[in-house]
Amino acid sequence: MIKVLMFDLGDTLVGADRQPFPHARDALAVIGQLKTAAGKPLRSCLVSDFDLAAPPATPAKVAAIFARYLTLLDATGLRAFFEPVQKRVTLSTHANAMKPDAAVFEKALRRLGVRATLAECLFITENKTHVRAVRKQLQMRALQFQPPGTTGGDFADWADAPALIAHEVAPDHADNLHAVVKAHLAAQGVELVTAKAVMDRGDVEAAGQVWRAVSVPGCADLQGVEVAMPVTSRIARGPRGKLTAAPVAAPSTDDLAEARAFVEGLAAHGQIGGRAGTKALRPTHRIEIDAAGMKRLVRSRFSAV
Repeated sequence: MIKVLMFDLGDTLVGADRQPFPHARDALAVIGQLKTAAGKPLRSCLVSDFDLAAPPATPAKVAAIFARYLTLLDATGLRAFFEPVQKRVTLSTHANAMKPDAAVFEKALRRLGVRATLAECLFITENKTHVRAVRKQLQMRALQFQPPGTTGGDFADWADAPALIAHEVAPDHADNLHAVVKAHLAAQGVELVTAKAVMDRGDVEAAGQVWRAVSVPGCADLQGVEVAMPVTSRIARGPRGKLTAAPVAAPSTDDLAEARAFVEGLAAHGQIGGRAGTKALRPTHRIEIDAAGMKRLVRSRFSAV
């Protein structure tokens, strides 16, 4: 059972310019939600080769090297995913050894404070030599990232990483399935509602919603109101967990007309809170402004009294 996920940084999460590869930040956010097969949070950390302290390797020398590394990590914008860094970032200098020496990974486990063997760890790096070594010599699991301009990796786009990692960790865990499908559909502008594995093929049936703008004639405040409309998607899962979704069909003209009539009916019966002339004591819906400044029609939530 995989308990710990270990990341390389340079040429894996970030490029030579120290900026994250496309979709790496979003992938880390999703990966942070994954669970082990036992239902516990999947622990993660950075394990990087960096300057080794000149002999003798005093604590002061190691601390100075670590401080320099953290300055570089700050520049990537990824530090928040690995806080607290004193536990979740391990350098070669901490172990006085370089990857793929077992001492580096074992030091990472001690700093992380997790009871796990190396065989219960999954390492992600672009370095094919390290991938081979940890698999063969340390019995660790590994995935190889394929940076731009290279070949032979397990994945070349960080958007694919959460599903691949979930497959390695606990492919049938409901929380993991929901997390990776949610992220996958979000790239198509779909908000996931439910995801259900189809047992005969391992595919996923997903129900979600998309937001579309409608306008109610004669209501100045109800022009371009975004309404949630249901959609479904069948998502194929490859043998290693990679997701491939069929294109989600856009709502039809009839669907949009029905949605407009629905909003018009709510307005006519005073069921949209905050509008002039609202009649209902507890309106069923209200208008919210989202982070992008769009007006969205949402159901009101009522508290028990």
